[in-house]
Amino acid sequence: MAHLRSQIFAAVRVKLATIPEFSGAGKVARGRTDRIPVELLPALTLTWADRPEPASVRPSATAAGGDGYDRNLPLSIIVHLRDDDPEEEFDRIAVPVEAAMADLIEMPGLAVECLLQSSQFFVGRDTGISLLAGSIVYQVAYKTVAANPEISAL
Repeated sequence: MAHLRSQIFAAVRVKLATIPEFSGAGKVARGRTDRIPVELLPALTLTWADRPEPASVRPSATAAGGDGYDRNLPLSIIVHLRDDDPEEEFDRIAVPVEAAMADLIEMPGLAVECLLQSSQFFVGRDTGISLLAGSIVYQVAYKTVAANPEISAL
């Protein structure tokens, strides 16, 4: 099994891949190690690398009295764009992404809730020219057993 965080990312990846525009291989990925080929654009990358994941201890989180952690995962959906009007493309893509994520507000067995936190369209600070990307950030509240982060402590 994997860390519960990885299980959450996997569930989100599967859900976003149901959007027709993002159903092809390589269109939705958790992290990337290479550039995205132009023919795959637009594409989505899931990450949490841009923000920390705070946690707090929850005593007696398990039926046997074991401690757990209440965690808050900042799940970023990076939107990689291709269009001649990237700001409009970002907004167009945000519609099906946010609609799909609404189905994941609750993730039984994985997370308590998944709520939209922010959206951002990226431009060069000095030029105002689009960087052909944006992000849609969700806050995912989930609970793990302290002794085993693969197990939910719901």
